[in-house]
Amino acid sequence: IIVMLLKSICFIALACSMFISAAQAQSLTQFNAKSSSVRPYFIELYTSQGCSSCPPAETWLSAFSKQTELWQKYFPLAFHVSYWDYIGWKDPYGDRAFSQRQYDHLNAKHTGQVYTPQFVINGQEWRGWFERKLAGVLSKPQLEVGTLSVKIQGLQLQASFDNKISNTAAIELHLALVGAGLETKVSRGENRNKMLQHDFTVLEHQVFKSQPNNSNQFTASIEPVALKDWHAKRYAWVAWVEQNDRPIQAVAAWLDTQQP
Repeated sequence: IIVMLLKSICFIALACSMFISAAQAQSLTQFNAKSSSVRPYFIELYTSQGCSSCPPAETWLSAFSKQTELWQKYFPLAFHVSYWDYIGWKDPYGDRAFSQRQYDHLNAKHTGQVYTPQFVINGQEWRGWFERKLAGVLSKPQLEVGTLSVKIQGLQLQASFDNKISNTAAIELHLALVGAGLETKVSRGENRNKMLQHDFTVLEHQVFKSQPNNSNQFTASIEPVALKDWHAKRYAWVAWVEQNDRPIQAVAAWLDTQQP
């Protein structure tokens, strides 16, 4: 009887474990995430495989993969710009839209100039990485801004932002496919003959406007994504809301790419 009881307990525990794992599994077409109400640290790195100064900055960004509060408190993203391609090496992750995003920060006076590597944290230029003054900017108390909920079912996206801030400017929803564990052998340019490694690299980026009758609700069809176009070891959906070109709140999770 005792043996049978133990077997029953083990079976129930295993079933519960499988149910919890299945409930938490995230994929390209089955995604559900909800943030806290506190503003996270949204860390943007503007970088390029054509820039010899960029690999150390990307190494620093990669260290966030060991943070226990990754995708909760810290949201690191690497946007590869395209304006370095002219020197002879075309960055496979570079995109003119990412270059434009960097210039949008400049035009909004969030930054003083455009360069690589450049860090922008919560919509504000940060030069502390160059001086290795790393702790201060990531230890400031963050405000209550509201909760972001995002759901993807197939190619349909639904999101809502429980806005707790007084700013009434329009809100945009951003969705990015992010890759980690990427490697590229560079044959030309400033990094020629180097094997470069990348994490938190933005591979695809889509922007959505809010519903006309509700500035904090979003319903849209997302563009299909083909993982075969990339060769990352891990992928994540990262979604965030912006106001006046500044990230406010975000959600993210690593994806189970074995899921349908």
